[in-house]
Amino acid sequence: MRKMKFLLAVFFMIFSVAMTGCGSKSDIGVKSVAICFPNTTPSWQRNAAALQSHLEEDGFTVDVKSSATVEEQQKQIEEALQHKPKCIVIGAIDSAALVDVLEDAKKYEVPVIAFDRIILNTDAVSYYASFDNDAIGEAQALYFEAALNLNSGGGPYNIEFFAGGSADNNAHIFFKTVKDMLDPYLKKGQLVCRSGQTDFNSVAVKDWQAENARPRIRELLSKYYSGGETLHAILAPNDEIAGVILEEIQRAGRPVPLISGLDGDPKAIERIKNGQQTFTIAKDPDVLTAKCFRMVKAVVEGTQPDINDVTTYNNGVKIVPAYLCTPQIVDKTNVNNF
Repeated sequence: MRKMKFLLAVFFMIFSVAMTGCGSKSDIGVKSVAICFPNTTPSWQRNAAALQSHLEEDGFTVDVKSSATVEEQQKQIEEALQHKPKCIVIGAIDSAALVDVLEDAKKYEVPVIAFDRIILNTDAVSYYASFDNDAIGEAQALYFEAALNLNSGGGPYNIEFFAGGSADNNAHIFFKTVKDMLDPYLKKGQLVCRSGQTDFNSVAVKDWQAENARPRIRELLSKYYSGGETLHAILAPNDEIAGVILEEIQRAGRPVPLISGLDGDPKAIERIKNGQQTFTIAKDPDVLTAKCFRMVKAVVEGTQPDINDVTTYNNGVKIVPAYLCTPQIVDKTNVNNF
């Protein structure tokens, strides 16, 4: 009898070990998180590293993946979801290209947090963490309005527009907000766009790649400002693109115009100090990644994350609850604080 009990004990021990070994490889712990971000700009890489640091300091196991193309990101998200993390944070390369792959998130019941860019056309997105994109566009427009004294009838001033990549929903929001606010001054003739290129598709910079802006600014200068006309202002959608535009303006020996930016990149801060770039909108990565960390923590722990917007971000399928951080204008008056 004792021999039988011993054999049964051994059997159950072996059975338990076998069952543990045969368990899904996706069971990677109760505090497992996947981060899938682009590696297309330094800011994305900084954000990924900062978010990873916050999570690991709190005891999370973090799987970080970075991608350069839509196809690569789709594959990486699919691979990450196979491990069934407790949450996945995605910075989309293409806001509309993740519908199919996020079916796996629904299947595995993995909460999805969209980081900085809303993910479109899927009900798999649980939350959105970003800066207030309408506020960014509004801040850019108001700065042009004040700097050019448009409210008091200033002008006429020549202006040209650039926008971000068409696959990024944020780029459309920034541009529409700015354009809607400056349209009255275009109609009154206080602002003049000599190229006539004022719609998004005409001014978008492919994939947000700054070098893609170089041929267009060269063409604008040679075609529309070759007779001594002054280009007074340029809407640049981010700091990297502003940098390329300024390089070409300086190479052509033209006066530096009023020029915007976005992100608060270190090089842009230096340009503002040197009187080259006029202003940028700082999106403090520490603010956003800290907020996203707290959102992830709440989701994993089964509590309600902080939300301050439940109306703005309709992704085509649902209103995505969001937390929107506040951006900050940086110009010569406060640049030494950065």
